[in-house]
Amino acid sequence: MRSSPGGGGSRSGGPDLFSLPYLLGLAGVVLLFVVVLAIVMTRGGGDDGDIVRQLEESHASFPSDLANGTAVGKDDAPLKLEQYEDFQCPFCLKYTAEQEGQIIEEYVKTGKVQIVYRQFPGLGTESLRAGIASQCAAGQDRFWDYKYELFHLQAQAGQLSSEKLNVGRYSDDKLKSIAKDLGLDTAKFDQCFAGADALKAVEDDQRAGRAIGIRGTPSFAINGIPMGASGSPQRIEDWRKILDDALAAATASPTPGASPSASPAATSTP
Repeated sequence: MRSSPGGGGSRSGGPDLFSLPYLLGLAGVVLLFVVVLAIVMTRGGGDDGDIVRQLEESHASFPSDLANGTAVGKDDAPLKLEQYEDFQCPFCLKYTAEQEGQIIEEYVKTGKVQIVYRQFPGLGTESLRAGIASQCAAGQDRFWDYKYELFHLQAQAGQLSSEKLNVGRYSDDKLKSIAKDLGLDTAKFDQCFAGADALKAVEDDQRAGRAIGIRGTPSFAINGIPMGASGSPQRIEDWRKILDDALAAATASPTPGASPSASPAATSTP
């Protein structure tokens, strides 16, 4: 058998590392890796990507016609579900994305529950500033749109998988930019943001929450009674049991001499 020129070995032992097809293939693999890495880093991982999608779906189906300030749902609904939240709280983000939308769909739109958002910022300056800004949005009847934008910003930044606090996501400039993007009256918003009324509203919510035993976020109260040991249910099935039991208690005929305020007992912990 005739050997290759120059005494080199056979070419059948492996690919030519300097051939054009091999180099192009290697470049393609590297490019694919870079693209995948960029997507993962941008979305903050699979969980955060799912949260972003769920938030967008909840926002799209939100019943704006039932919104009034920080409340959504009929005023005469048998249950009032108060949500004590912090806009930097990752578990508040998770609840808003995964469960709140379903509660609104099944209980708020059907007239059974009115949800009221309560401010309970405890994670630093940006939590407080975001709370104030959202109250200013409420003054223009855009609280819920503003709320979704705040949580959407956190979800895109990967807050669920990698919690970071007071890193500039809710800077004053960013909070004002969100108001502008939503089409709010920016002069009115800025005046509110710099004033004392919105801050007082936040402080009033915190004070009221502490008075009934609220200590962290997210926390919930049904008709003024903290959910207590049930805390923040992790599954919509658990929420259904809690709300259905509370509805049954609230709509039952009161016993003679019973106080109407005592009828909606929120003691039905799953």
